[in-house]
Amino acid sequence: MVDEISWSAPEYQHYPKSLGWFIFLFLAGAGLTLYFLLQKDFLTSILFALLFIIIYFFSKAKPRTLHITLDRQGIKINNNRLPYSQIKKFWIVYDPPEVKILNFETLAYLNRYLTLQLESQDPVNIRQFLLSYLPEDLDGGEQFSDKLSRKLRF
Repeated sequence: MVDEISWSAPEYQHYPKSLGWFIFLFLAGAGLTLYFLLQKDFLTSILFALLFIIIYFFSKAKPRTLHITLDRQGIKINNNRLPYSQIKKFWIVYDPPEVKILNFETLAYLNRYLTLQLESQDPVNIRQFLLSYLPEDLDGGEQFSDKLSRKLRF
C-alpha cells in the first residue's frame, strides 16, 4: 500500500459565465430590490441588493489551486492539516465528466463538510487508501449546495 496520495485541484468547480448570465443576475437583482423598495420594505431591499452584489463578485472570482495530500496522519490541504481523528466519514461522488468529488464529514460544528475535487485521480485508489483510516458513507451523495452551484453554473 502507498504511504500517501497527492494531487492538485481547484478549490471548487469554476464555470465561465456568459454575458446573458450577468444580464439575468442584474435584472433579477434590480427587480427584487425595486419591488421591495416599492413595498417600502427598505431593509429587505438593501439585503437583496447586497446579496446580488456578493453573488456578482463571487461569480467573477477564480478558484485557488489546492495541493492535497492524503497520508497516514490525515489530510493536508496546502499548509493546513486535518487529522483523521477529526473526521467522521468520507464518501466519493463520481459521475464524470461533471462530478468527481471526495467528501468528508468532520467533527467541526461549523464547516462540517469538506469537498475536494478529484480531478484526474483514480477514485478506487483514493477509496482503498481512506478505508484504512475512515469509515465510508455508502449512502452519501453530492451536497445540495454543490448541486445547486452546478445547475446554476455558479
